[in-house]
Amino acid sequence: MTLVLDRGGTSLDHVAIGVADTERGVAEIAQLIGFEPHLSEPEPGQFYWSGAVPLGSGRFLEILGPNPTFKKFNPFIELVKRLESPQPLFWYVATGDFATFQKAASSTGAPVERVQTVAFERDGVKMDYTRGYLGPGFMSASPNVIQWRARSDQWDSGEGPVLLGLELSHPEADRLNTVFARLGIDQMVRTGPHRMVLRLGTPNGEVEFAGDGMEMRGLGATVKMTDMFFRWLFTKRD
Repeated sequence: MTLVLDRGGTSLDHVAIGVADTERGVAEIAQLIGFEPHLSEPEPGQFYWSGAVPLGSGRFLEILGPNPTFKKFNPFIELVKRLESPQPLFWYVATGDFATFQKAASSTGAPVERVQTVAFERDGVKMDYTRGYLGPGFMSASPNVIQWRARSDQWDSGEGPVLLGLELSHPEADRLNTVFARLGIDQMVRTGPHRMVLRLGTPNGEVEFAGDGMEMRGLGATVKMTDMFFRWLFTKRD
């Protein structure tokens, strides 16, 4: 049984570029890539707000920033708010059987964490999916996984950039490559500093988005979240 769906000869379902301000970020990336992202209203109750551009073969580019109507604390979006320029944050693979993927991932020592099922309707379009990320802990070099039951066809059709490559590096490359191979994820991680690079072919030439990746794991994650919480609290009171 194939656990990961093929997307035009790749395992990539979608990849997210983080921006500190969603509307400004979408406009900036539109100028860079020469295509206008589709920006819907934020998903109900979510801390983020994102636009999307098709990358062909069922893949898409997500441009993700803060949801200005979300007033609670969320550590991930607090990190996004600090970005000085658009950069890759995470990537997804898709599966047709989330429960089976989850069981297989657990057997590799990379359990699927923070599992969430989301279903709603927006502008007459149904959205229905289950998602999580390969643990332990979150890091940009390791994929999130999603099972789509319904999603917007605007993400799958229409014109968009050409996906030239997703390049990943991490000090734990050997472990990650072993996990990927066992789960049928066609993506290589190079040994080196944590790094994520997305290359796109556009009417403006090749465009590259690069960043040092994000990690929220272990004791370091607790310290980081505590620091961000107090920063958020003081900002909220200002």
